[in-house]
Amino acid sequence: MAKPLATNKASAQRTKKSASASTYSPLELIQSILSIPNITSESVRTYLAGLLSHFKKEYEHAYQHFEKAEGLFSKEKNPTGQALCLIEMAWLRYNESRQSDDSSAVAYRIFDEAEDVINSNPKGTDIQEARARLLHYEGLAHYRNGEYGEGVKRFKQALDICQPEGLECAKLLDSMGVHYERIGDLHLAHRSLERSIKIKRQLGILWEEAITAQILGRLFLIQEKYEPSLRYLKVSKKLCETLEDKKRVESLNNSLLKLYTYERKFRQAKTLINKVERHHKTQFKENGRAFSIRSMSKEYVVTQFYKSRILFIEGEWEKSKQLLEELIIPGFKHHKAKKDLGKSYRLLSCIYASQRDHKQTIEHMGEAVSLFRELNLVDEQAKTHFDLGEAFEHLGDKPLAIESYMEALKVCERNGLRFMSHHITEAIYHIDPVRWQEIIDKRANHTPLFESERTLLDALTHLSEQPPQEQAKQEQSQTQSLISLLRVGQAISGEANVDKLLELIMDETQTALNCDRCTVFMYDQDKNELWSRVATGGSTVQNIRFPAHLGLAGYVCKTGEMLNIKDPYDDPRFNKEIDKKTGYITENLLCMPMKNRDNDIIGIFQVLNKKDGPFNKSDEDLLMAIASQAGVSLENAQMARDQKAAFHSFIKTLSSTIDARDPITAGHSERVAHYSELIGEEMKLEKEELETLNYSALLHDIGKIGVRESILTKEGRLTLEEYRHIQKHAEYTYDILKNIRFERHLQHVPEIAASHHEKMDGSGYFRGISGHEIPLLGRILALGDVFDAITSRRHYRDRMPFDRVLKILKRDSGSHFDPDIVDAFFDIPLHRLGNILLIEQRLISEELDHHFLEKLPNTLNVTIDEYYNILTKNRRSKGEKLIHEDFNAIYHRGQLDTHLD
Repeated sequence: MAKPLATNKASAQRTKKSASASTYSPLELIQSILSIPNITSESVRTYLAGLLSHFKKEYEHAYQHFEKAEGLFSKEKNPTGQALCLIEMAWLRYNESRQSDDSSAVAYRIFDEAEDVINSNPKGTDIQEARARLLHYEGLAHYRNGEYGEGVKRFKQALDICQPEGLECAKLLDSMGVHYERIGDLHLAHRSLERSIKIKRQLGILWEEAITAQILGRLFLIQEKYEPSLRYLKVSKKLCETLEDKKRVESLNNSLLKLYTYERKFRQAKTLINKVERHHKTQFKENGRAFSIRSMSKEYVVTQFYKSRILFIEGEWEKSKQLLEELIIPGFKHHKAKKDLGKSYRLLSCIYASQRDHKQTIEHMGEAVSLFRELNLVDEQAKTHFDLGEAFEHLGDKPLAIESYMEALKVCERNGLRFMSHHITEAIYHIDPVRWQEIIDKRANHTPLFESERTLLDALTHLSEQPPQEQAKQEQSQTQSLISLLRVGQAISGEANVDKLLELIMDETQTALNCDRCTVFMYDQDKNELWSRVATGGSTVQNIRFPAHLGLAGYVCKTGEMLNIKDPYDDPRFNKEIDKKTGYITENLLCMPMKNRDNDIIGIFQVLNKKDGPFNKSDEDLLMAIASQAGVSLENAQMARDQKAAFHSFIKTLSSTIDARDPITAGHSERVAHYSELIGEEMKLEKEELETLNYSALLHDIGKIGVRESILTKEGRLTLEEYRHIQKHAEYTYDILKNIRFERHLQHVPEIAASHHEKMDGSGYFRGISGHEIPLLGRILALGDVFDAITSRRHYRDRMPFDRVLKILKRDSGSHFDPDIVDAFFDIPLHRLGNILLIEQRLISEELDHHFLEKLPNTLNVTIDEYYNILTKNRRSKGEKLIHEDFNAIYHRGQLDTHLD
């Protein structure tokens, strides 16, 4: 990274001017940065128009302005202006790629182009502003991907080289302010943002001042400092109205609504809501559009959320709930606004708590916390527990209220959210002064408030274990049910794997109902069968499967009824065969249907042998609530699994279709995937990296669809012209794959798949990149591809002897292949390589593979490198000869049957 350059005399004069001037027009600013003599330059005006369009979220207009300005700056031979335009264009495309991967490659290409312009003019002081902006946007990209340290490092590097009173410095201070807010260091956040807004006011850039004023207004609002919050929000709104930025005005209206709601200024809030609703009705009428969930802007849905919140506070629970369920939650789902959706579930949870519906309370609270955990929003998690505490306090349930507040306080303390802690401790003071006094004493003595990992669940469990008075037994039972639901909800909320999810559900349900065993039977609609992969308690039973009409589980599946049987052996519907298979004796059972969102039965809950007598009505209610949560979770997991399986099947079919164009290369892509995976596992790649590698390998030759049949299947060697034609398949692969919508973690598959013919020394194709410019997974793929090519028969040659194959890999390490990847390949156990060779040659099936390898024991504890050393010896020991014979039996087809005999 370039070190900061000392500012020259002209730059110092500009800095002095900006610090002392009361206003500094945008045009003068750009002229100052870009050293343009003519202040009315069309290039500058076009660039400014792009910045303003970007601010107003008119992204395509912004891109067109920057594109035009870049051309003008290029003609003027102004590299700084050219680079700034390219960076803004790249940033626009990068933001598009967050919704669609199609723009990702375009963004990176333009970023590279901007960097080339900057690097070709390293001596100019003004070019440092462009370099700072490039670092800034790189930092934002890292930050958005959760790489916070890397992002902030880029921000600091950019601050070191930009002009201290310039626009880029102010924008960087905004980003640092947002970061400090995230980590809870609000003092530094204020300092950064207030310095930023001072710079922006001196420069006189209205839209930039509006941005920082909005951030400051929201920051003060978080701290519940309403007067400065209101001041900054109104400043920002007035500036946005002047600039005719309707979208940002909508957003600011909602920030004001939030402020009015917190201050309980409901009259002002309702006036603003009515104004927004009238405006939207007028817009729909003028545009002739029908009002629907899809037609509502996200900001309008947020306005309705605050309307619902006010209704809740005023005790209009049913109206608030109706608005949430019918308009707000569907609206946020449509806009994929997870944070706002979490807030809506939190409010809905509080409404149900106020109506004493514990099942719905916990279900929606769990959905809210799950979303906030996914987004890593610890402040929202704390607010969720706090709001629930308020709801319990309103009901007069002080034990649950105090523990909810304590959970909120714990989240704040462990995440540095001290600005929220005071509000929570005040709430605790009004309910439990003794507990409040303990908190104050610990703080004064600098003693940790929470020395252990005691959770709300543990606290509630402890509470429920206290000897209750007779009049409190019913409340204690409700609390215990609440604990059980919380346990199940928290256990299953983050699990997406169906098998693991089933295990979790059964384990947690067994504990919740204090029974000996729980089994969840899933309903296979196609085969009309019930199956269970796991049965908890005692020994684990695998793959129980039976017709869906048999037994009590079958009866429940057919009728949808719940059954509570005290003596199953006296019930003719009971299927005794399962007990016979498992050796288990069923004494009593509770059987419950599990349904999806459409109310279709997707499985059956069966809990057996309650430890303290038969199952009762409370157990029935609790299992019904658990089944409701589990049904949704399992349906989501199954849908995700089915979609993944369908996509994988599509990819394999596509891969096989390409390979089948030439019968002699059939199975090539799948073998390359297996070999590449072996290397990846040896290099300890993460699961997602291995999945990316697998798809890249399966699709690496898809570009051969553009290669002429006559060349692809030609007997004998290719001519130079034919070879150049076939080389184009790597580029065709990239062009085809970049148009496929991959999941986010698979977004680099096109780049990786297309790099399988690149070489470390840069002599490969299609880009001719070298070394670590080639993606790591692409370098692995290159070795897997070559290994399969030279160990398979081709039109122009037979399979290559294995010792020669290994010599080629060793020889080309460093020139063709990455040496680290070659080393990893040679560390692979020899029998794992043999496993792939046998299955892919279809000499044995996967089921027989282990049996066959037992007949070849000498290959089990030998690596490829150790075998290579054996091959290079003139004399071999008896054991080494056996290893060589065993592997030859795998590698050479003709020797297999003889060797086994």
